[in-house]
Amino acid sequence: AINQRLTPTQKFTPKDLIAAMKALNVELGLIIDLTYTTRYYEVKDLPKSVQYKKLYTVGLEVPDNATILQFKKWVRKFLWENAGNGKYQHLM
Repeated sequence: AINQRLTPTQKFTPKDLIAAMKALNVELGLIIDLTYTTRYYEVKDLPKSVQYKKLYTVGLEVPDNATILQFKKWVRKFLWENAGNGKYQHLM
């Protein structure tokens, strides 16, 4: 499964995510990147069929209302546009 713990020297990249989803026979449709940096993930590593959204969120803090509303808007839009087609969303 995807919920495995990593050691401090291990990385879990978008390519690893795509491979894990393929192994589960699941099509990934949306990634919302909640990190407060651009150093971990690159959009070029993702298939064009996956929507990628970047929402800068400070770690260990409750996000402000604008951030929460934007997140909810993206999720609702994705779910509405992809109802019944089996695509999944993933939060990083």
